[in-house]
Amino acid sequence: MKQFVCFFLILILGSSTLKKTENDNLGINEISKTISQSFKGGNSDLLSTCFNKEIELIIDGDKIEFQKLPSNSAKSILNSFFKKNPPLSFSYVYEGKSSSTLKYCIGNYKSKTSDFFVYMLIKKNNNDKFLISTIQLKKG
Repeated sequence: MKQFVCFFLILILGSSTLKKTENDNLGINEISKTISQSFKGGNSDLLSTCFNKEIELIIDGDKIEFQKLPSNSAKSILNSFFKKNPPLSFSYVYEGKSSSTLKYCIGNYKSKTSDFFVYMLIKKNNNDKFLISTIQLKKG
């Protein structure tokens, strides 16, 4: 019976470690997909699901610059941004990482009125989940 319990515990621990590794890989791909969908649809609600508790938000042209902005406030500001600049397209120009916990990406956001470069810094939090910590929208 002891052998069965030990085998069962090893099996469970081994599978949870494997799932954690798989989820880490899916996490960064999933957030990239969600960000892309959010910008393509001008959807600040969906985008805000990727925010850290506080983010740095800079919107060039609107003179918006916050170092530590609560995620719900950032969502409201980006909702106004999307209304003012309705989306035509969004595409990634470059995606990279400087460590296993830090990813950065540059995208092109084209609206009916202007084009913007989108700079984002995405960090892994204590729960091993990738979240946006910085968004900068610079008029192109």
